Amino acid sequence: MAQKSVIAEELAALNSLKELAQSYEEIAVVRMQKIKDSVLKTRDFLSKISDVYVDLKSSYEIEVKDLIDRQKKGDTTLLTSLQKNGKTLYVYLASNGKLYGAVTQKTYRLFIKDVRNAPDLKNIDLIIIGKAGKEMYDGAGFNKPYEYVEIPDTTVEIEHIKVLMQKFLKYEKVYIYYGKFGNVVTQSPITTSISGDDIFETEVVAKTLRDDRFIFEPTLQKIFHFFETQIMANLFSQTLLENQLARHASRVNAMEEALGHIEEESKRVNLVKNRLKHLMQNKKQLETISGVLGLLNE
Repeated sequence: MAQKSVIAEELAALNSLKELAQSYEEIAVVRMQKIKDSVLKTRDFLSKISDVYVDLKSSYEIEVKDLIDRQKKGDTTLLTSLQKNGKTLYVYLASNGKLYGAVTQKTYRLFIKDVRNAPDLKNIDLIIIGKAGKEMYDGAGFNKPYEYVEIPDTTVEIEHIKVLMQKFLKYEKVYIYYGKFGNVVTQSPITTSISGDDIFETEVVAKTLRDDRFIFEPTLQKIFHFFETQIMANLFSQTLLENQLARHASRVNAMEEALGHIEEESKRVNLVKNRLKHLMQNKKQLETISGVLGLLNE
């Protein structure tokens, strides 16, 4: 009877896990459908805007170099440059919750790989967004310090982005590590520049010489300042949405896989239950036969 009770408890637990997995999957599907169209439609547009941003940054750097050369020759014309600290920032977009499948782990591995292989680690700062990412980084025992920032997994407000942008604008280069949605089955880890160093979401970076000269109205500096604030903020917002979409799709896959394991385990437990049932029936039959034989022997 004790074994029968254990089997019943296992089946009840498996049913509860099945309901939980189905609920997580249904919620992930709803959230994924809610943002999918917006993310995919915006992706190509921002990629083209980013290409312009790369040209702008290249032109701005050339202008600053020209100014320095003129100053050395005695030109007193002063261009008020946008102040940077000369460093590079790596930002890892993780999550606060778990059960998001493999994409979070894959993105973390890409982030850590680049941190380890950085040619000048002293010139790189790290920001980790999300409890799960903080937990993984702390557990790995890395000595490189980082700044932790917590923002919601789904409902990100403009204030969250403003706070992060104030940090990003101090850096010469800013790279974001996150999951990119391919389809419901495929989500890949990616790193992308939001500071005009490479075209946005270019997975295989091919360095292109940017030495064209342009005429800017009103001024190059004012246009560049606009890109460094408004456009960079939009690029970062897109990475947040891309990461959400990839996580939801990854969760759907993870829950489907979990449901498969639960189904297999339920079959195994039900098989044990049926065997136990047959054993109990055989035992009763044997007891009945033994009782009949005992009466006959009397």
